[in-house]
Formats: sequence, C-alpha cells, structure tokens
Amino acid sequence: MQLVILLVAVGGALVALWGLEKRRRKTYAVTGGLHPEVSLPHQAEFELYSNAFSHCSRKTRVVFAELGIPVRHHPIDLIETGWYQTISPAYLRINPAGLVPTLVHKGHPVYESDDIMAYAVACAPAGAPQLTPSAPAQSAEMERWIARATLPSEFTGEDAKRSAGACVPGLTLPIFTTAIRYISPIRILPGLLFHRQKSRPVFFLLARLQGLRLCQTPRIRGMIRFSRDQMKRHLQELEAQLAANGPWLMGEQYTLADVSWSAVLLRLDETGWLAWFDSVAPLPATLAYYDRLRGRPSWQTAISDMTHPVIERASRDLKQAIATDARLREALYA
Repeated sequence: MQLVILLVAVGGALVALWGLEKRRRKTYAVTGGLHPEVSLPHQAEFELYSNAFSHCSRKTRVVFAELGIPVRHHPIDLIETGWYQTISPAYLRINPAGLVPTLVHKGHPVYESDDIMAYAVACAPAGAPQLTPSAPAQSAEMERWIARATLPSEFTGEDAKRSAGACVPGLTLPIFTTAIRYISPIRILPGLLFHRQKSRPVFFLLARLQGLRLCQTPRIRGMIRFSRDQMKRHLQELEAQLAANGPWLMGEQYTLADVSWSAVLLRLDETGWLAWFDSVAPLPATLAYYDRLRGRPSWQTAISDMTHPVIERASRDLKQAIATDARLREALYA
C-alpha cells in the first residue's frame, strides 16, 4: 500500500511538473510583419535569430548581407542541429510560434521570412543595392517567383504543387534522417512533450532508431517521391525562365526572387537532389545561375561562414549512402 501511495505521489508530481513546463513553453501562431506592440531586450538595432540549416533563415541572412545592414546574429538550434531550442522558454519569448527566423528591430519583432526580407529592403541605407524592381509589372513578376520559392509555416501537398519551397521538407527527409544520428535521443524528448506538431518529433525519433531505412518505408518514400515529382516541374519552369531572361530571374537585376531561390537550390545541392534532377532533365541555365549565386559576396557572409558541422557531416554521409546503397537509390529515385 505504501508503495502504491508513493507511486501515485511521484506520478502526480511529474504530471504537475509537466503541466507547469507546458505553460512555460506555450506556443501559438503569430502574424507576419512588424509587431510594434511587442518589446524585447536588444543590444543592437538589428538582431536576427536564425538557424544555419533553416531554409527560411538562410534567405534572410543573404538579404542583410546584400544590403550591407549590420546585424547581430543569434544562432538558434533546431533538433537536427543539436536540440529543440526553438521551443525553449527563452526563445518562445522571442517568437511564440517557435519558428525561425525572427528579426528584432529596435526591440520589436518581425516575423515570417518573406516579411523580414521586405522589411530589410525598406530599412536599407542610402546607396544599398536595389533588390526590388521599380516597374509595377516587374515587381509583380518578382513576387510571383518569391511565392514559388516560399516554404509556408503550415503547408500541405497542394502547396507543393504551387511552390518549390513547399517541396523542400519532403526532399529534406533523407538528410534529416542522416543528421539525427549525431543527436542524442534524449534531445528529442522535449519535442515529444511540448512540440505542437507531434508528427515532427515522432519522425525524428523513428529516424534516430531506424536510420535511412525509414526512407524506404512506403509512407516516407511516398512523401519524398511526391515532393520530387513536383520539384522537377518547378525546376523545369525555373530553367525556362533563366534561359529566356538570364542572368537573374528578372533579367539584369538581382532581386529578392533570386535570394529566395538561392535557398531552394542550396538545399537541393546539399541533399544530392540537384545533381539528380540535372541527370534526368539537364538544367544548364539553372546550374550556371546557382554558380552565380554562390559567387556573390553575400553568399560567403550569409552561407559559407555560417555552416553547421552536423549538417556538413550529414550531407557527406547521405551522398555516400546514395552512392553505395542500391535500395536507398531505388526508394528515392525509382
């Protein structure tokens, strides 16, 4: 009887602690753009909270580098780069949605990567490069290409049909699976307890246990192939646009559309997909375009100087596994 009482007491205490911690980690959706009603501690005029591997974080860092705006960087971990820092109580005070990136300007947050990019352009100092066209028709065309590269915070399969950015998560599953082998399983526990989308930590736990075999299961394989087939169509349209317009999506002017697509092409490159897409339907204009993007000084500042060792190792591991594992190649490419 005493043992039963003790177990009940311990169980009750654990539930109470979980409830307390859950309140500290409460998450909710936020709207994009500047929130002047929110004031946050800050030390610099512009402070950017971002992750080295995050698709959306990368393009915001490129914009600041292009515009020459001094920014204080705060590296924030995702589970695939170390731990669930995005749902820590400290970061949730910065962004209650638990998403990266977040810009803090003079103590006020700006949410959503596309809004952050537009906000940075509006704050650009005199003499900064012009990253948006002046002609309304060109501006509308730029916005269309930005939308084609956008990864929505919440997305469905229908989004992947409209946006190459929405294809990125499905095509990233193999490198997620490879990277998580370097992360302790105990680090996944906070996600299981507190992440508002339980499917994500469940996937990472299964990936930690099964490795790349998980990508050969029917459900995951189907998600990857669907994203692959949609991305192939997006890349063919990108290829046609560049072949007709070059060197940039809007012709001679480098714009926010190019910033957005640089993040898409980088993800395809580091996961091995870009070479495969080129092998099944040659993309000479796209590959030349990608080389031009990587040759810009902003790439060095925003991408090359901010790589993450776990992702670099995972990228090498994944490409080696694809080269040596016929079953994995069949699961991804057949």
